[in-house]
Amino acid sequence: MDASRIYSVGDARRRAARAVPRALFDYIDGGADDEVTLQQNERAFQEVTFRPRMAGATGDPQVSTTLLGTPLSLPVLLAPCGLVRFMHPDGAPGIARAAAAAGTVSVLSTVAGSSLEEFATSSPGPKWFQLYSPGGPEQTEGLVGRAQRAGYDGLVVTLDTPALGHRERDVRHGVTQPFRFTPASASRLAAQVALRPRWVTGMVRAAVRARSGAAEPTDTSAGAAASPTARLVAMGASPFSWDDVTAIRHQWTGPLAVKGVLCADDARRAVEAGCDAVIVSNHGGRQLDGAPATLRVLPEIVDALGGTAAVVLDSGVRRGSDVVKAVAAGADAVMIGRPYLYGLATCGEAGVRRVLEILRIEMVRTLSLMGCPSVSALDRSWIELPSAI
Repeated sequence: MDASRIYSVGDARRRAARAVPRALFDYIDGGADDEVTLQQNERAFQEVTFRPRMAGATGDPQVSTTLLGTPLSLPVLLAPCGLVRFMHPDGAPGIARAAAAAGTVSVLSTVAGSSLEEFATSSPGPKWFQLYSPGGPEQTEGLVGRAQRAGYDGLVVTLDTPALGHRERDVRHGVTQPFRFTPASASRLAAQVALRPRWVTGMVRAAVRARSGAAEPTDTSAGAAASPTARLVAMGASPFSWDDVTAIRHQWTGPLAVKGVLCADDARRAVEAGCDAVIVSNHGGRQLDGAPATLRVLPEIVDALGGTAAVVLDSGVRRGSDVVKAVAAGADAVMIGRPYLYGLATCGEAGVRRVLEILRIEMVRTLSLMGCPSVSALDRSWIELPSAI
């Protein structure tokens, strides 16, 4: 498909639903339990209104910024997401190339399906590595060391996964954690796959190319030889503590962020542990259903930190106007997950590039209509926060 025919994140979502098997789309699109938090993440943005200032705009508003010393052409990072190699053959390397082309950062997940070394060499721009606990301190230390040697610019420690959320869409497809297939579930998935011959062809070609390429590292002490599925299962067996974060800080020499912060107390604990940034995230509504929408707790966390650490908002962003609202509320940048995955599932790297282009265009247009000259000029005077936020 021609990526230029994607006109919004919502449009990318509709096209992704037609491009990949239903079970895979639901893995991308779904949340935990009743998906209340998933819905609230988006609704929180809808409840914020702008306070525009007329006759004040001059030229094209600037959307570039700097985060933890890294220049960004727009304040939008690509969040770590699991199993992306099954969404399109371009996988994590394609995501990295799209991020670099857009002038931003892509964060590789421990369970993305690509080795961190492969991802590092395929990304011409800055890249971060997201760390799950794959089985204890020794394995964690090994992964952090590999990321350091591979030249990653930042490290993200995910805290909100002591157990996996109950994602009922996956369960209905017979896809559970760990991934095991019964004859009944295999039959259902086979029927879905048969309806997506283009996706099947792409996956087969990618598998053939992978067999002819170099093998992934086999350092089992760092969890490298384990499959993405095995690492996904193992990560819940040894969740991180704040003492673990402190130990990682002592080993890791670059910028360090923790992901999954939803209250001021945890944000302050992160700074005490030596973190340079906190990522306000509820895992896109995929973990604890009933957790607060991230935009609702963002002001509390920003005020508690008082500039002692960078603040990134994750979960719920679907428009460039949402990015503007988050930055006005105090975020230094946002992370997106589903939006770029919809683009990836639709047409690979080109789809990711198109989603980032759309967000940039929407941001510039929003700032222009608001009469705001740049993202650096945004503060809470530009928005109206409902009393519930």
